[in-house]
Amino acid sequence: MDENIELILLARQGNNSAFDKLCEKYDNLISSMSRKYSAMCDNEFGIYDDFLQEAKIAFYNAIVKYDAENGKVTFGAFAKVCVRNRLISCVRKRKSKKRLPTEEASAEEEVSFQDTVVRRELSKELFALLSKYEKRVFILHYQKRKKVVEISRELGKSERSVHNALYRISVKRKTVKQ
Repeated sequence: MDENIELILLARQGNNSAFDKLCEKYDNLISSMSRKYSAMCDNEFGIYDDFLQEAKIAFYNAIVKYDAENGKVTFGAFAKVCVRNRLISCVRKRKSKKRLPTEEASAEEEVSFQDTVVRRELSKELFALLSKYEKRVFILHYQKRKKVVEISRELGKSERSVHNALYRISVKRKTVKQ
């Protein structure tokens, strides 16, 4: 029996080491496709990691769904198609217009979404670069979705000061992305 087939059957039974061996064996496929398709999303911050995770999920699904009895298609070809299709779907979702939360959406869902965005944006590198004032402006503007006028009132600063802080934040975000 083919080594891949043995590993697939073991992985289906919950053998983590078999799954790890398959992931290691197909790591180049998974990472190169993740890199390729994440590059299509305008270099969003942290996008490669998201695509890598999606690729691994698709790879796992390929293991579960592969028909070892068929023999017409190799596992590698099947896995490649599964991963590619999943990553294409991810690109389409990210490029589609962002949907606004409905009025029925619970406050917990909105907070959870905002927390996810803030965690992604405030990487350790970026957080270390921001001043205390810039961090406050960042949270108010990006997490709490407040406008410049509201931020200036809340912080007791001029609108110009808030605009300058937002500009400095955007410059620092660009340096972190590179």
